[in-house]
Amino acid sequence: MCAARRLDVIGSDYLRNARALGSGFGRAMWRHGLRNGAVPVISILGIELATTFLGAVVVESVYTLPGLGSMLLTAIQQHDYPDIQGILFVSTLLVLIVGFLADIVQRLIDPRLRQSISGNR
Repeated sequence: MCAARRLDVIGSDYLRNARALGSGFGRAMWRHGLRNGAVPVISILGIELATTFLGAVVVESVYTLPGLGSMLLTAIQQHDYPDIQGILFVSTLLVLIVGFLADIVQRLIDPRLRQSISGNR
């Protein structure tokens, strides 16, 4: 967790209330602070991991590494449309899976996101 977000969590009302109810600092931080502070971090990590997959084209072309990025560039140069479609499909699928997994982890960590869609509490 970044330092600015950690300071926001330490000064928050829910952490102060947990401490007032008798939890120690470590337990309150683990149970309440980490969960609430980790939600934006997980979403940013999911986005960054997805862009890492998409940055393979640049890295593989700069370092002449074999992989999907160099295969995509070769397919574009040779006008090999089935290969282009397959590589873009796999890349899109990886990005969607990473986003889905980030959403699932957020739902597991943050109890506010576990509420049903119908609004029943």
